[in-house]
Amino acid sequence: MTIAAILLAAGASMRMGQPKPLVAWAGRTLLEWELDQLAASCVDEVVVVLGSRAELVRRTLGPRAERLIFNQRWPQGRATSLAKGAASLLAPGRTRPEAVVIQNVDQPALTRVIDSLVSELLERRIDAIQPTYLDATRKAHGGHPVVVASTLLEELTAVTEATEGLRAVLQRHPPLRLAMPNEPSVALDLDTPEALAEGRRVMGT
Repeated sequence: MTIAAILLAAGASMRMGQPKPLVAWAGRTLLEWELDQLAASCVDEVVVVLGSRAELVRRTLGPRAERLIFNQRWPQGRATSLAKGAASLLAPGRTRPEAVVIQNVDQPALTRVIDSLVSELLERRIDAIQPTYLDATRKAHGGHPVVVASTLLEELTAVTEATEGLRAVLQRHPPLRLAMPNEPSVALDLDTPEALAEGRRVMGT
């Protein structure tokens, strides 16, 4: 059984003001930290989808084992990177994974969160799973990462921004919402310098 992950790191990081994959996080770059968390998890294969500043990111990562692919259509939105990553997992000669972790570079996930979600998905034999968290008003929200079954890969290869990307797939295949009230990482969205500073505080990095 193979578990895969698609790590989306192609965006321009306009609001951050610097490439998100390369911001400092826990003594390394954010992308390196996320790859280390995935390497320590049940995930067997990681596909990193690059776009903006791809060569700089490649040079920074150096000779790591993860597969790096380039999405020429990255300016058209995150959905194009997800489609590219999904297609790479279905390439001829590749072993089809049982489950796929979908992670955005600005939404870091801990190893224990990844493992819990994958375990629940496989045990329950469901299409998708997503952690939830409560905001200050005790309202529940969907967190990250999302984990999907292999059966959704073909749909993921066809996602576009015009058809609402991953959101539309999850509307057709509603994920199990797994409450993780003691995991603040599932709510992180490091989209701005202010959010990055708050994320470092929350995660103790």
